[in-house]
Amino acid sequence: MEIPKIKLVPKPETDEGKSVIGYKYNDVAGTRHFLGGKPEELNEEDYPRCEDCNKQMTFYSQIDPIGDQYDLADCMVIHTFICFDCLKVKSELNQLKA
Repeated sequence: MEIPKIKLVPKPETDEGKSVIGYKYNDVAGTRHFLGGKPEELNEEDYPRCEDCNKQMTFYSQIDPIGDQYDLADCMVIHTFICFDCLKVKSELNQLKA
C-alpha cells in the first residue's frame, strides 16, 4: 500500500520556534518533510518488516531535522513506517545525499 504524498511545511508559532528553523550552510536540509509517497533514497525492498506479523511495513513519513541547533547526525532524516494490520510503528535514521 502507498499513501499519497503530502508535503509538510514547518510553521513555527513562536519567535523561539522561528529562530531554530534552517541551516547556515545547507539550503536543502530542513525542507524534506512529507507524509506518504516514497522515502527519498530508500528502496521499497529495504523497508522494515513488522516484528509481529513479518509483513513489509508501509512508509508513512519522512521528517528532516529542524535546523543547525537540532541537527540529526549531519542532516539525517527520520523515516517512519507502519504495519496497518498490527498497528506497529518503526522509525529509522537515514542519511540522504543532498
